[in-house]
Amino acid sequence: MYAQGTRAHDILAIFLVSIAHASSHFYHLVIPSLFPWILPHFGMNFLQGGTLMTTFFVTSAVGQSMSGFLVDKVGARTSMYTGLVLLIASAVALGMAENVPMLYLSAMLAGAGNSVFHPSDYSLMNYNIQDRFLGHAFAWHNITGNIGWAICPFFMVTTAGWFGWRGAAFAASSVALIVLVIELLFRGVFSRDSVRDTTPPTPKEKKRDLRFLRVPDVWYCFMFFFTSGAFGVLQSFSQTIFKNAYHLNLTGASAALTAYLLGAGAGALIGGFLTNQHKISSNRVVALCLTFAAVMAAILASQILSGYWAVVLMCLMGLGTGVAAPSRDIMIRGATVAKLGKKSFGRVYGFTYCGMDVGQSLTPIFFGPLLDVGMFTAVLFGVAILQTFAIFTALRVSTQSSPSAS
Repeated sequence: MYAQGTRAHDILAIFLVSIAHASSHFYHLVIPSLFPWILPHFGMNFLQGGTLMTTFFVTSAVGQSMSGFLVDKVGARTSMYTGLVLLIASAVALGMAENVPMLYLSAMLAGAGNSVFHPSDYSLMNYNIQDRFLGHAFAWHNITGNIGWAICPFFMVTTAGWFGWRGAAFAASSVALIVLVIELLFRGVFSRDSVRDTTPPTPKEKKRDLRFLRVPDVWYCFMFFFTSGAFGVLQSFSQTIFKNAYHLNLTGASAALTAYLLGAGAGALIGGFLTNQHKISSNRVVALCLTFAAVMAAILASQILSGYWAVVLMCLMGLGTGVAAPSRDIMIRGATVAKLGKKSFGRVYGFTYCGMDVGQSLTPIFFGPLLDVGMFTAVLFGVAILQTFAIFTALRVSTQSSPSAS
């Protein structure tokens, strides 16, 4: 086994965390990828199908805020294994579904499984990877999440075409199973977490309860991720938006979302190197990058450029958010260590990241009516507004003192 603190160990640790994160994102889209088969089979309309995804995100949001405590108490490694088992169970339940309640059970299991990955992944990375590689670790964590999203629809649709939707669901269970086997084989890589940390707790680390909610930075980070629900709008409705607002065909409209994901991936690689530069603070990097992304969203909404320029603008917007991602995670790490100590990584990352699930579950409710009345560009302006709001929350992080946290 590679020795702790070596470059080879850190690369392996990044790989193990990244494939676990990719699998969790893969399961975000298992159910919606099968809608063309599931909805007619069970006599459901698109609104009812949408409630399955709302169930997923609500379960994930609630679970993520709670799983951070689980991570800090039983360990990040054990929590990650539990999440993978729940994802396997969700796909099996989907494949065995004989009625609509079983579909909701599958969505709940997937949401519960998804909820543990951000707090467990970030705890494992912060404890087991050297500081000089953390930015790159956060970058690859972000990139592989996008890869999970990108792979799932193709995998599910292709497998369903060969073996039917039930066969595709059972095949999906193998994804988390394979990852779980790999994680168990290399479990020694993650020898450190909050449970195995034998260093004496600092006074602020002794207060390991809900008092972390008194820290303003925690709420600024939560609101930052809440505004990230803007991506949920693009993920769910991009084909409808670009087909109607930019008159693209289905292929072109789909390419816009793909361009966003590719831009975000490339941006994350760049952002990983920026985290090792100390001339500008992490929250200012986030603010500058999101300003660029918000401008791209505003140009997109204004329709100054037409046609396939939408694909270019989406790529540039993704680039901005991607570059910001590693610095965003460094920003949260810095706020956590400064105000609460390392042994609170799980609960802080769990609570702040649940803001993203809350945002993704609410944005369809707010933006859906605009789409129903044909206000497609208004949704894009909404994305720009949310990203602008995120800029101000990022700038507030680590700028407030917190006596309650000491």
